[in-house]
Amino acid sequence: MSFSITVESPMKGAERISRSMGVYAGKVSITSYSQTLVECTAITKYFVPTGNATTGGYKDGIVSCQIDGPSSGGYIVRWDHTTGGFRCYAPTQLVFSGSATGGNVTWGSALGNVGLAAASCPGSMQYVAGQADANALIGTFSFVAVGFVRA
Repeated sequence: MSFSITVESPMKGAERISRSMGVYAGKVSITSYSQTLVECTAITKYFVPTGNATTGGYKDGIVSCQIDGPSSGGYIVRWDHTTGGFRCYAPTQLVFSGSATGGNVTWGSALGNVGLAAASCPGSMQYVAGQADANALIGTFSFVAVGFVRA
């Protein structure tokens, strides 16, 4: 199965909010994810590149692309400035089963080197297990992109 993404928006294009900045918002549906990130031209086409993303510019002209939360399929999604596409992560739920002393919680699991937030009481928390599998059904999510538009 090949990569499949659909972008829907009631907007005809990015709306100017200042002399050089614009905003574009809508809903994205990813029905088949590609780990080799593909530029989302349905969004980037409304913005003007300002240089190489690694040297302080914005490759696709997008300064910020905010996602409204996990996708309908439960995946954590973020905008990747380097590729101009969405990077998706498979979440994993951890359940605390140890003891909490001195404000620190000991997680009773051999997790290896993963980034866990500090917790002060027993319970459960979510962490990112890694990039979503190829061809995964990510689901839908809303976005708001802000970036440079043509003068």
